Amino acid sequence: MSESSADRWVVVAYDLPNEPSKLRVRAWRNLKKLGALYPPVSLCILPNTPRVRKEIGQFRSEFKKHGTILVMAANALEMPDEAVLSKLFQEDRRKQYDEIYEECQEFLDEISENLTNKKTTYEETDELEQSLEALERWYKDVKEKGYGRDEDASKVDKILSRCKKALASFAEKAQPLGINK
Repeated sequence: MSESSADRWVVVAYDLPNEPSKLRVRAWRNLKKLGALYPPVSLCILPNTPRVRKEIGQFRSEFKKHGTILVMAANALEMPDEAVLSKLFQEDRRKQYDEIYEECQEFLDEISENLTNKKTTYEETDELEQSLEALERWYKDVKEKGYGRDEDASKVDKILSRCKKALASFAEKAQPLGINK
């Protein structure tokens, strides 16, 4: 039997509850009966993008020096599987966007607190600018990964805009260190 390299392997990822254990045992037995190999490796799933392939290529040889790395292209065999995988990625991105949103809220709170305490120095402004730049880089990185929902990204876009405006307003009030002490 001749298989093309595109469909030579089937990767099965499953998550079953620990209890009752018979479910996990049954899955393991059924898959072993089919010839399943359970390699002692960690498994992750990434979108098959040029960026991902390039970066994996950059660290692949380092991984090989210390252990095993298997990189395979895979497609879902059925559309429901594709939908589940897309939903898992969307949920992961939503969580990341939520974290960025929370950090932006903390950034706005810090500006407000600094204004209340009259802590409006150039040095504080510089520190806040660096924080905002880090938030923007984080947002860009999450967005580049893909699979994020537009409404989640839009929510972060809006709060980042508020952060920029708040920082600009804060910077206008900034004074050299020592003047407002």
